[in-house]
Amino acid sequence: MLVVGGVTTLPGRMPRDFHKRAEIALALGALLGLFLLAGCGPARRAPVTLEWLVGRPSPRFDPQGPADPVRAAIEGLLSRGLMEEDSSGRIVLGAADSVRISPDGLVYTFHLPRLTFAEGGRCRSQDFRNVIERGIGRLDHGTQAWLLGSIVGMEKLRVGRTAPPLGIATPDEQTLVLALSRPDSLLLRKLALPGIATPWASAGAGEWRDGIGPYKLAARSATALVLTRRTAASGAPDTIRIQFAPSGARVLSELRMGEPDLVWPLPAGLVRQPLPAGYRVRAAEARPERRLLLVLRADLAPTARAAARHALAHGLNRADIVSALGSSGGEVVGWLTGADAFDLPGHDPIEVREWLERGKLGRSLHVVMAYARFGATAEVARAMQVEWARLGLDVELRPLDPERFAAAALQPGGAQALLVEDQAPLEDPRTELACLVVPLRGPALGVFRSGWRTREFDRCGVRSAEVGRGAHRLASGAPAVGVGRARESSRRVSSALRAPDRGVQVVCSPGSRRHG
Repeated sequence: MLVVGGVTTLPGRMPRDFHKRAEIALALGALLGLFLLAGCGPARRAPVTLEWLVGRPSPRFDPQGPADPVRAAIEGLLSRGLMEEDSSGRIVLGAADSVRISPDGLVYTFHLPRLTFAEGGRCRSQDFRNVIERGIGRLDHGTQAWLLGSIVGMEKLRVGRTAPPLGIATPDEQTLVLALSRPDSLLLRKLALPGIATPWASAGAGEWRDGIGPYKLAARSATALVLTRRTAASGAPDTIRIQFAPSGARVLSELRMGEPDLVWPLPAGLVRQPLPAGYRVRAAEARPERRLLLVLRADLAPTARAAARHALAHGLNRADIVSALGSSGGEVVGWLTGADAFDLPGHDPIEVREWLERGKLGRSLHVVMAYARFGATAEVARAMQVEWARLGLDVELRPLDPERFAAAALQPGGAQALLVEDQAPLEDPRTELACLVVPLRGPALGVFRSGWRTREFDRCGVRSAEVGRGAHRLASGAPAVGVGRARESSRRVSSALRAPDRGVQVVCSPGSRRHG
């Protein structure tokens, strides 16, 4: 039997410059990121309050919904999963205090310490089992069912039907056992993803409360959350005040008054504004790479026709889009991990006309492009529309609030084009390809529905040998075009000095920490 090391305690991951805000540059993220903000202080000290300004509307409580970096960061403070990803990207123990893996790699046994929810109730192994089964049964997206497809019984799962017996057992209140039908070397990393195995006593109530994390919800409103520590911890903030301000003007005003310690994610346009004295922008690349994708849905007219998709793809001027993103983005340097290199469609007015003629689409075509009205997509959508219009392509813009866009991007019907910030759950070619293909059965994976179906790459049958062929088929059909790389958001956020590859852009303020 293999035993994965002992408990990794959170205080052990903190830097030691308690009085320097300069060291909190990239310091809020799912579960671990925030705890990098501070270090050791004196035994007796005044309470410390961190002011975090979020350049987005407040996300809805939905731990197992489509990926949302802000929601994952908040939930990571209020609860914990079985496993966690530390600031260096390593997978370590989270709520579990040990995990045993059988020699054949088919049985994982997690032992839990005595855990309590924020409001005092016991957290038992059944709570972890419940959250895993709820995620597997989601009807809007099949991401968790794909990730945990190696669990016994998953091959018989059918969406909307009674679930078959699965290889998930709870022999006692402190033991959870996962039985697999095939070895899965990435299982522990999958269990460390936000929401996969994170229990909430109040999950059915849809509220930000009653997790097992180091913080609990003390107060909330439509535009703010106040979190307080459940137990004292050296170097960690006692209170975190989270303000949601999607307006760039509002954020800039707050910065001028010197209120926020941290701004993340940044509202559209902020990086092009001169910042008040004492604030600076810090950025790092995302891993897995976070891409800005134009999704041309292959199940809706006129983009169901390859000629229409090619015309729109050749109408993109990616160099101008990357320039518009500024420090928030960069060029697409690859496609699927491990796939052969190929050229993405280039900006070519002649190709646009030829594809319109070849597809007998007339001198123009009309499509609707939906996107989230905040973030990198809002920065470039208008410029894309103008460039298409010069070539006779009529693209109607449909900006949506993030919550509405997240739902619309996964539903059949609606806009023929989607402009999305996409980050695969894992830096793994099979997972990346699976998120670009609509399964023959069940809902789409990831955060959008491409409308592209093929039996060769059904969600349970993507093999490593097929990844390169899948990448080329994807490119030749052009259902998704890489527009650029986005640094604005990330699934994990942590200190730039300790982990510069997690993907984040923030505004931070050097100076002394605020005491309340």
